[in-house]
Amino acid sequence: MDFMERAFLTRPPSAGELALLKKFLATYRDGTGGNRESDGSSRADSRQIERCFAELLHGRTTESKAFYDFVVESNESGGIAVRGASIKSKQAAKLRDYAKQKATMRSYLELSNSSAKDWALCKDYGLTEADFAAHEYSEKFGEIILERQQAERQASEHAYTAGQPHKTFVSKDCVFISVLYSPEVKGERSWLVSTFPVQLPEPATWVFAGKALVGKDADGANLYEWYALSGSQFKYYPKLSSRLNGTELFEVPKPTVETLRAKASRLFGD
Repeated sequence: MDFMERAFLTRPPSAGELALLKKFLATYRDGTGGNRESDGSSRADSRQIERCFAELLHGRTTESKAFYDFVVESNESGGIAVRGASIKSKQAAKLRDYAKQKATMRSYLELSNSSAKDWALCKDYGLTEADFAAHEYSEKFGEIILERQQAERQASEHAYTAGQPHKTFVSKDCVFISVLYSPEVKGERSWLVSTFPVQLPEPATWVFAGKALVGKDADGANLYEWYALSGSQFKYYPKLSSRLNGTELFEVPKPTVETLRAKASRLFGD
């Protein structure tokens, strides 16, 4: 099919698309979700959330540790255009305050934790763990970790299209999808979906702070944190006000919870 504007990739979801996403997420509240809730119901885990978005956008999940969690293909200009999304889900303690704090609230995306690959690139530039521990060369370390993210994305794209020259990624329409949910209150949570470009912005400056290398934005707030000597977690905190598109807070309906015993009996008999 020719490419049409797709929810979250190029535009906000319509009311109908959001209603369908809620239903997809709700199917995992019946006890089949990967995360158990205190009231006996369940919640979709990260892989199940990926499948919900892929189903919504007529894409397919990669079911791997590839950069993109799902891709959408369409016939365009005599070839196949590919658009991908990397989904990051996280509980946010103050999410229910979103309506009052839209201008300042930030998302949370843990982008990577690949110590071996990170340090291999650092060593190519002549930087060592001792340099990081001594809080030296902050700007150079910052350049390297952003370069690593770009290299990881491009390597994943090349691997996906290898041997298929008719397939091309449309980078401008590839996104991070942030899925935030509030803590559980009386068995319910609020949800918020936001998208951000996969092209990461440069921070205003890089500084060391304790165990982390921190990329500060123009407001002086933490935009990035890289814990290079503690698992190499690389975290990204974009302002929700800077997102490309997304939703307002929404709730997910809860179906009747079915126990594993009851489901087995229904499917296969006693």
